[in-house]
Amino acid sequence: MAMIGLFGVLIAFIFFLVFQCFFVCKKSHNVALLENWPFLGMLPGILFNLPRIFDWLSEVHEANDMTFAFKGPWFSGTDMLFTVDPRNINHMLSSNFPNYPKGPEFKKIFEILGDGIVAADMELWEDLRKSGHALFHHQNFLKLTVSSTTSKLKNDLVPLLDQAAEENIVIDLQDVFQRFMFDTASILMTGYDQMSLSIEMPEVEFSEAADFAEEALFYRHLKPVILWRLQNLIGVGVESKMRTASEFFNSMFAKIISTRRKEEKSGGKKEQTINAEGTPQAQLSLGSSGFFLSILKL
Repeated sequence: MAMIGLFGVLIAFIFFLVFQCFFVCKKSHNVALLENWPFLGMLPGILFNLPRIFDWLSEVHEANDMTFAFKGPWFSGTDMLFTVDPRNINHMLSSNFPNYPKGPEFKKIFEILGDGIVAADMELWEDLRKSGHALFHHQNFLKLTVSSTTSKLKNDLVPLLDQAAEENIVIDLQDVFQRFMFDTASILMTGYDQMSLSIEMPEVEFSEAADFAEEALFYRHLKPVILWRLQNLIGVGVESKMRTASEFFNSMFAKIISTRRKEEKSGGKKEQTINAEGTPQAQLSLGSSGFFLSILKL
């Protein structure tokens, strides 16, 4: 009975803190000020400003000299250092990059990217960087980039804009250019045009899956690992969207690889993608679906 009573007091205390936090946040005109609450840390400030999270984070950085330490709920392991200071970015990503490995926790959060360059560390990262650099600067790849982009521009983008102008159709330019990027990147990375750029604006499953993954990755930074792992295991909350996205990506790239291998065996098209040595290949560039995903969206 004593334990039940103590648990009830704890729950009541937490609810009191939550209501108090939201009351203070609602009345405060300085939304850039982060309050570190007992037990809850700075989480209430983020939750209250979720509808405008990017604008709010910009205000927070501006009010804290471009760098601030975020304190998560007690025992959650979500304390983080945020910075947009160019000097810090250069220090971590350039001049002293070897001293800042991403670590296993980072890889757990971004597991959907596999062993791609975004989640890789040390020697693997260096190998992928060299491979990517060699690929993107190879003469054959540059020629393929120019030809595929020019073709997409002439055959799809310009006609779509012309038709929209002639028929006085309102279009979302952000959506249009995102589709243009998706199709051209797909041609370069897989050898296939996904044909998402047309006046009908067909549904792009990849884009929807990428949005699901992006949302889940954001919340993984705010939750204890054990919580989002459990949600992913039983398929609830935003982690159910992550499972859906992961299944879609695996299926999509498996089909592409299978089709390319069949075409290679049958003597079909072989020169749509080019590896670092300039020779045709039937698999995804750099052998990673995570690499393709990180280029397009994340």
